[in-house]
Amino acid sequence: MKKQRTWHDNMNNVIRDVLFPDAELKGLMCIPDGQRNNLREFIGRYFIEDALPDEPVTDEKVRVIWYETEGAALGTVHVLRKYLAFDVYVHNDCLYNVSSDRLKRRDKQIGQRLKELLTGKSHVCGLRFQYVDEYHLGAKTIGYRRYHIVFSYVTTW
Repeated sequence: MKKQRTWHDNMNNVIRDVLFPDAELKGLMCIPDGQRNNLREFIGRYFIEDALPDEPVTDEKVRVIWYETEGAALGTVHVLRKYLAFDVYVHNDCLYNVSSDRLKRRDKQIGQRLKELLTGKSHVCGLRFQYVDEYHLGAKTIGYRRYHIVFSYVTTW
């Protein structure tokens, strides 16, 4: 029997129906107002799927690079725990101007918003995300900071 909807379809729905419509996330990502309603622009310039970006940031104040990692079997080969990772790149010029509290960092606020959107309900577009960890990573691009946040979810086949 052919599946009507795949796990990849579910992930596309998360982006299309949960992350892209969220005005707060797009504001935190410094997306200009004129580009906030274009899904292709969103995934092409600001919220990019790429496990090993060669040049992740040079032309945007904020860019989120996301990718899924290889799954680990959970007791049987038919059940896998997959990991969804986000690297949030923020230019130093807008790192500390996210609110009147000048100690709040934009990259951490984006991470917090991703946590709220992905774990705020028991299931999001057929996926049950669990928060795993978040931490700073080095950025090879001069003038940018990189913040890493990881979620997990389970798939079957």
